Amino acid sequence: MATTVTDKKTDKDQTEDLAARAEEAKALLKDLVTAGVHLGHDTKEWNPKMTEYIFETRNNTHIINLGRTVNNMMVAGEFLKRQSKLGKNVMFVGTSKQTSAICKAEAERAEVFFINQRWLGGLITNFDTIRARLNKLRELETQKETGGFEGYGKKEVASINRTINKLNKSLGGLKKMRGKPDVIVVFDQIKDAIAVSEAKKVKAVLIALTDTNCDPTGIDHVIPANDDSMRSINVIAKYFADAIIAGAATAGSKHR
Repeated sequence: MATTVTDKKTDKDQTEDLAARAEEAKALLKDLVTAGVHLGHDTKEWNPKMTEYIFETRNNTHIINLGRTVNNMMVAGEFLKRQSKLGKNVMFVGTSKQTSAICKAEAERAEVFFINQRWLGGLITNFDTIRARLNKLRELETQKETGGFEGYGKKEVASINRTINKLNKSLGGLKKMRGKPDVIVVFDQIKDAIAVSEAKKVKAVLIALTDTNCDPTGIDHVIPANDDSMRSINVIAKYFADAIIAGAATAGSKHR
């Protein structure tokens, strides 16, 4: 009899979970439509490899299948929750004009690493070099905070501050990172093609927004979406940041 009760409870839990997921999908779909996530590129600017993610053509514009977007976002979101709970290194990448500020804001909110300026070639394929620059940045900032520049001339201090500012601009979002990223979320696949290429080389799990002019080949979690609209990028970045925060909360500790 105990087994039967347990089974019934499990079935009930599963039903409730499915209902909750259905409600989440419905709310997410509404947010995506409002943000214009479904608006792809002109039909002349498309990659045939995106065919399965295109719903229809309207006024010479490809319309993205938001059913696929919702499903893929929810799967990627659950994956990010698990990775966050395990304390894995997650990195947001968005260096284009429309992604830069959003990438930084949501990465900082979720307490994950980020690159929102220029992706430095070899950033993860030649991580030892980047690690040396990060160590230099941490060293200089520690010296500055502890009065280590006392007795230096004004010009020398100004030069060191310029170095700190330059390193912070390019690598500030990775300051506390001790190893290569396990997961990379890219918000503009074409603009940050080098990041995508390097992620594949080091076998980091890759989550990427893929507009209708993108190539989804080799992307672990394809997120079919308009990557030109800040509203579109914002709703997706927020969703992933929320998932990471939720995962960290279940771990009982922060991972950055």
